[in-house]
Amino acid sequence: MRALERHYLSDVHTMLRLPDLDRDLVAGCNFAITQVLAAAVSGISATLYGHNGGSGIRFKGLLKDYYPWPQEPGSLMPPQEAADVLYSVIRNPLTHDLGLDLKNKRQGQKIVIKRLATDNKRKGLPEYFIEQLESPNRPSPMSPTVRALSGKTVVLVEAFYWGVRQMVEELSRDASRMRSAETFLRSI
Repeated sequence: MRALERHYLSDVHTMLRLPDLDRDLVAGCNFAITQVLAAAVSGISATLYGHNGGSGIRFKGLLKDYYPWPQEPGSLMPPQEAADVLYSVIRNPLTHDLGLDLKNKRQGQKIVIKRLATDNKRKGLPEYFIEQLESPNRPSPMSPTVRALSGKTVVLVEAFYWGVRQMVEELSRDASRMRSAETFLRSI
């Protein structure tokens, strides 16, 4: 977990402090944060979760099996469906076509990557709230990670960050998966 935090999650921690209009840092990094988190899920799915099947199967399997879906407030989306959405609407479009989601765009699907607003969108999150996102208890109020609404899919960046952190913790407690990952990593 420490290496993952150093390479991926510490960058997200910093980006969650943005924007900071007082310092002329105007970007909120919504897409960048989501891209980093999707890349982390992808990498974890290929190295720590499974070594069989295609990348999409592993990505969705990891999310379905270890993401903290039961702690999602008022989510009407089953885990498999939510994992499918994150893969097909978030991970692939951000990785392959600049987030435009060319395939679904033709079907009228709009993607909204949302952040929690503070100080009339002039500031990113305060440090104490980011630290809450890094704790085992899901901060409230926070909407579900992914919601399918009429004609659009909404992803809440902060919920995705909290969920990915919890997913990694849960996966790391699975002794069988960790033994398999250690064997795999020693072989390369």
